[in-house]
Amino acid sequence: MHVLGRLLDPQLVESLNHLALSARRVVEGNTIGLHRSPVKGASVEFRQHRLYVPGDEPRRIDWRVLARSDRAFVKEFDEETNLRATIFLDASGSMRYGAKQSKFDYAVRLVAGLSYLMLAQTEAAGLAIARAGGGGDYLAPAAASTQLARIVDLLERANCEGPTALDRTLLRTADRMDRRSLVIVVSDFLQPIDSLRKGLARLNHDRHELVLVRLLHPDEISFPFRSWARFKGLEGETPRLIEGPAVRKIYLENFKKHEDQLKQACRAMKADLLTCPTDQPLLNAVMAVVRRRG
Repeated sequence: MHVLGRLLDPQLVESLNHLALSARRVVEGNTIGLHRSPVKGASVEFRQHRLYVPGDEPRRIDWRVLARSDRAFVKEFDEETNLRATIFLDASGSMRYGAKQSKFDYAVRLVAGLSYLMLAQTEAAGLAIARAGGGGDYLAPAAASTQLARIVDLLERANCEGPTALDRTLLRTADRMDRRSLVIVVSDFLQPIDSLRKGLARLNHDRHELVLVRLLHPDEISFPFRSWARFKGLEGETPRLIEGPAVRKIYLENFKKHEDQLKQACRAMKADLLTCPTDQPLLNAVMAVVRRRG
């Protein structure tokens, strides 16, 4: 069985083979690929002329321009390069919600699918798993043939528990990312937006391209509870017996307020935000990310 077969069904893998993931902005890489890099080098795509300065290689001088203008200009080029992507997976307790399929189960399969898609296009993919306290596993982006097996191994061993610490993991991992990359964050983002904004601000400051994939169970969107129910906290909160219809309006108002704050933070940090209910086919979520990448 293919290593991905343990997480994704063959029909979905076949669909992924027909897709391609691209970064919309300029990103950096270390091999020749499909994406433009800000690194200036001797490639086939011309960028601009600039005045010669001492230290420039003489072979880069445009002798025709020199002959016409009696001024020395050098040629600069855009280097075509592969995409580097790091996917952050939220492994906090709130991701355990869901009976037949939890948000975390859906997230693991989504991360596996995106990783497969990028690596199949000879792009570099990496994984960071955010755990309680800000720790977690980190696998640096690579395009090696064994990278998919490493990612799947981490995903299969991952479990979700404890309070959300996604913001601390974003900050800690940003220190280890030495190149501009595509950063995909897969989470329910059920945490104070002010703390999350700190991690996003650091990644935006480092000029990474940010995509936030917000996974929500349908219950969290519509709050369909019509009678008394006992709600158990997934991140250490005290269980509470609640009359569903009595609190539904307050819940939905707070849900909308939190959503608006998240959208505002994403606009400020130049991040794309995708909301994906976990009752939709996984391919739809993958396609949503691909479409955002142009």
